[in-house]
Order: sequence, then C-alpha cells, then structure tokens
Amino acid sequence: MTYLLPVAQGVAVHAALSRRADTLRSDGDGRSRGQIMADALVERTTGTPGGITGIEIQLIMTDRSLLQGNSEPARLPGYGTVPAGWARNLLTRGQGQQLGQPGRGREDDPTTGDGPDPGRRADSGHSAVFDVWLRRLYTAPGMGDLVGMDTRARMFPPGLRRFIQARDDTCRTPFCDAPIRHHDHVVPWHTGGTTSLGNGAGLCEACNHTKELPGWKAQPSPGPRHTIELRTPTGHSYHSTAPPLPGTTPSGTSLPRKVSQTRLINSRNQQACGGHTGVAE
Repeated sequence: MTYLLPVAQGVAVHAALSRRADTLRSDGDGRSRGQIMADALVERTTGTPGGITGIEIQLIMTDRSLLQGNSEPARLPGYGTVPAGWARNLLTRGQGQQLGQPGRGREDDPTTGDGPDPGRRADSGHSAVFDVWLRRLYTAPGMGDLVGMDTRARMFPPGLRRFIQARDDTCRTPFCDAPIRHHDHVVPWHTGGTTSLGNGAGLCEACNHTKELPGWKAQPSPGPRHTIELRTPTGHSYHSTAPPLPGTTPSGTSLPRKVSQTRLINSRNQQACGGHTGVAE
C-alpha cells in the first residue's frame, strides 16, 4: 500500500520515522531500520502498540485446511490469498503477524508460509495477541455458493442490535416496559446460546441482572411473533411476545401478554414473602 503526501509533509513523516528507528536501533532493538519505520508508522496511525485496533480481519479458510492440514489456501480480506500453513499459525497460536509485501523477507511475508512465529519479533520481545473467534460458513454442495453463516461472537453486531431494538420496543420482561438498555442472550452465551436474532432480546439493566440469578430461566418459545418463555424461582412459567409493529392487527395477543405481566409481578411478590399462591401458566 502506498500513500501520496505533499512534499513537505512526506519529508517530515519520513524524518520522524527515521529518528524513531535510529533511536531504537541505538538502544539495541534487533529489528531492521525499515521494519522499525514500518512498525512506527502503523502504531502512530492506529494509536495502539503493535497496530492492533480490535478490528476483525475475517480470515476465510476451509475446515479441511484448518483441522486436517490440507493445503487449500486461505483468503485474507484486504490482502489476498495466503498459504494454509500461515493461516493455521495465525489461528492456532493466537498470534498476529505483520503483512509485508512479497519478497521482503520470510519473517513478515505470509506468501512464504514459514518463518518465525507470527507476530513475534525474537529480538524485540514484542508480540501481538489476537482473540480468535470461529464462524461456520455454509456453502451449497458442488456450487460453492455461500448460503449461511453462524457466529460465536459474544456481542451483538450493530445491525442486529438495531433490529432487536425495533422489534422489542421496550424491555421484554412482562410488565416492565422500561427502556431497553441491554441486548441480552435469551439462552446465555456462556451456556451455548447463540448470538442470533432468535436468541436475542431487549432488556432493561435491572431485568437483565435479575435474569442471571439462581432459579431464573429463559428460552425462546413458539408464538405468533418472537416469544420468550420465562421461568421464575417459584416454578411459574410466563410468556412474553414481541409487540405488534404499527399497522399490524393484534390477533388476541395483547390481553394474554398483559395477564402474563400481572402474574409475573405476583410471582415476584410471592417469592419475597415466601408464598406460592396465584395462577401460573
């Protein structure tokens, strides 16, 4: 990648990088002068040590290359095709590696597929550690068309959060109706719940924390729209259905939801008093 700058600014940038390289080399840094200049440029541009900014690099490879040692090359968006061995090192060792141009040396060139551990400069002791998340991509047999994708990412992406916000409108806990503050996994992520639309719900902060207490359990349930079944520590079960969007004619769902809301409040009061009276679904 090449950037064009006005002469004065370009000379100033080069001079600053050169001074940085000379300083580190005089202090015993084992990297070459060009390496230090390149690293300094990345770090000063991103504002983070090693240039790691927390963005996803979206490395794409087959399960055969990842798990069976196959030689099918992988694809790194923004760079191009990379060897399967280099891609496996990136994922299985949890290390980052600088992406140099072909012919600039085995240490920082993914086209060679070998060299030192990715991201680790032996002389400087610097390493960049990546968090690795695996997403399965589903392709049509024989055709290779991408037909689906799942995710194990912990956080809901922005587009999905906006979708949940529009669908749920207010906190999905019956009778709460407080503004949505958390985008929650109905089945908790740490117990295998997916980061998906069906397993997502908008909750206020208090209800989200309450849901994590012992005895509370939530799970998606069949319904006319997105429905959640909520079980309380008293053993009662309640259902919350997403409200109809404007222009939708309710088909007898509003009243049952309101009844569920009242019953949940009763259940909470009973739990506080140690009672178990009332009607449960």
